[in-house]
Amino acid sequence: MKKKLSDQVMNLWKKEYSSYLKKYTKYEPTEQFHHIAKLCAPGKSYYYILNLSNLSLDYVDPNIETVIGVRQDMATIDSLLKIALPNELELILKKEKIIFEFISTFVNQRDLLSYKIVYTYKCKGLKGQIQTMMIQTTALELSEMGKIEHAFVIHSDISHLRNITTDWVSFISLNGKKSYLNIKVEHACFDPNLANMGESSCNADLSKRELEIVKLMSQGLSAKIISEKLFISFNTTRTHRKNILRKTNCSNTAELITKCWADGAI
Repeated sequence: MKKKLSDQVMNLWKKEYSSYLKKYTKYEPTEQFHHIAKLCAPGKSYYYILNLSNLSLDYVDPNIETVIGVRQDMATIDSLLKIALPNELELILKKEKIIFEFISTFVNQRDLLSYKIVYTYKCKGLKGQIQTMMIQTTALELSEMGKIEHAFVIHSDISHLRNITTDWVSFISLNGKKSYLNIKVEHACFDPNLANMGESSCNADLSKRELEIVKLMSQGLSAKIISEKLFISFNTTRTHRKNILRKTNCSNTAELITKCWADGAI
């Protein structure tokens, strides 16, 4: 079943993306690209460049081995899919169908480069342990026909956060247009009316200090350590956390971090 599900995801990509790209063009990242990429993928993260013409990886970050235990020279998009848990592959297939519907029928072609797609999944990673990963994807280049040719993909280990759900996908605008957050896979389609567009924005509602605290919380740091890093009292940190949860209408830290990631605040 697992093999069939991973094959279904691969076949979806081949049919809906690769079949429209008539030639292979390798993406050659510059040193500046790697510098920016590392800023976007801090902590326990790795990134790669996916070539949609044949689903090959034009570049794989060597951090992949320390994050999920896969050797850089052995990494393929198929091998990365196959370490996902079987039930997660079912969700990934549904998410990818929603993503294709968004890309092909909803977003304007000229805006394809201006959206980041985010979702989470669970996989069997280092030493066979279960890891919760967050994936962020954005198009890098379009073909002459306006099809996505290369994509920049970041995988981050967020296993230190508890109670993270993996049944949603978000589309985050990078140019000030509407974002479509937390579309549940149970709907099996992209519908802007199903997105949490009306909810408050973490970027807009939280102060600079509060966003700074959220970023440190996302790294799994305790209130005590955050207090020491920011040179504020423990009680001040706890008060900030309480206010942050109230402003974002979140009931716990895991929900808060997930929302801020989906909202592009961290």
